[in-house]
Amino acid sequence: MEDIERVMPSVPRLLLEEEGEGRFSTVFQHGDGTVERLPAISPAKDLIASAEVDYRAYRREIKRLREGHPLFVPRLDIPVADFEDFVAEALLLPSMLQKIDPVSFFALGILLDQALQREDDGSALFLMNAAEELLYILEEPIRTQVYLWNILEMVFDGMEWATQWERFEKLCQVYPDVGKLCDPISLPEAGAGNRVFVVRSLFGLRLLELALYFQQDKQRIARCDYCWGWFIPKTKKATRYCDRVTDRFPCKKRGARFKRNLVENEDGALKICNQLRDRMYARLLRWQDAAPDERNKLIPMEYDQYDEWSENARLARMEYLKGKLKVEEFLRRIDTTHELDSYEADRAEQIVQTVWQNRVAGDISFDPEVRYPETIQCLDFDLGVAEPRWEIYTADDLRRQEQRGHQSLRERYRKEC
Repeated sequence: MEDIERVMPSVPRLLLEEEGEGRFSTVFQHGDGTVERLPAISPAKDLIASAEVDYRAYRREIKRLREGHPLFVPRLDIPVADFEDFVAEALLLPSMLQKIDPVSFFALGILLDQALQREDDGSALFLMNAAEELLYILEEPIRTQVYLWNILEMVFDGMEWATQWERFEKLCQVYPDVGKLCDPISLPEAGAGNRVFVVRSLFGLRLLELALYFQQDKQRIARCDYCWGWFIPKTKKATRYCDRVTDRFPCKKRGARFKRNLVENEDGALKICNQLRDRMYARLLRWQDAAPDERNKLIPMEYDQYDEWSENARLARMEYLKGKLKVEEFLRRIDTTHELDSYEADRAEQIVQTVWQNRVAGDISFDPEVRYPETIQCLDFDLGVAEPRWEIYTADDLRRQEQRGHQSLRERYRKEC
């Protein structure tokens, strides 16, 4: 990530240029001097859009090329004709991305051109190594998206109450090397003219956008409790659901209904915290809407009082979820107006981290598409059955098992959808 002067390149370059109001344009500078510019967008929105690109068809074509092309048939000598045919097929694949992911299309063009300029070193494995390099380059958009998925999973899931700095600290804790590469302190400050950055790779672009994201606090990335999609809340208030329509219903509508089904299993202290928050907010609205001569009947609640209570509750809640506060300590901290009759409540069993989350935290390249086999057959020794049974599990079944305890509302109630 480098701030640069505007100069005409002799080789193609990928740039990110500030347009003002927190928005940036991705710029393609071609070797012949022509320039293409994508519409300006905020880093937060572009990160979410990049995570949602559908590469399934593109993945299938790469898999078909890797597993089905005659170049990879084991033999002593590899015909040059097979290599040339493989290259011809490989160079067609980026066109699948031209509309759905123009940034990757442009970046792949640069990388493939560089790879094809390698001179034959005369070794027996040159053709095979060259083919593997081309496949590795073609997989760059998929690999970058997997890294981004895992960063979002680790840094933004369950962090709706956190500040931007707390989110960045979690990134540094889980993926220290990534944290160093996208530290917002390393970026020049905004305001002294529009900044222009040279981007060295697709992942470098996402790291730059993460750094720019952490440098601001007007937008934050959150996860919808219902569909588990990423979104940007419209207000600073904690927001549980996005504006998408999933399963023919708005996430807000269906999510709220399913959330009520979980009340019995919800942590008692957190329920009390939510009730207090609702009470404080309602008190604020009543106070602000009341005429001056009617306020003598109400409990005073100004905006700064509500903000102070909310910040105190946020910090206490995070400590409670981390196990640093007991139930009684947590409730005493948030009951600043002494309204609770008791500081006793049932604490729900907290699942610290699922198998899935452990895999993601341990390996930023963890890819569920390749981690789980399409199907697997297991012998089920169910004690309630006289004879053991063979059961077939799909990749989705295995994924759900490892995510159990940390799933979207839609996933938990998918049979009702």
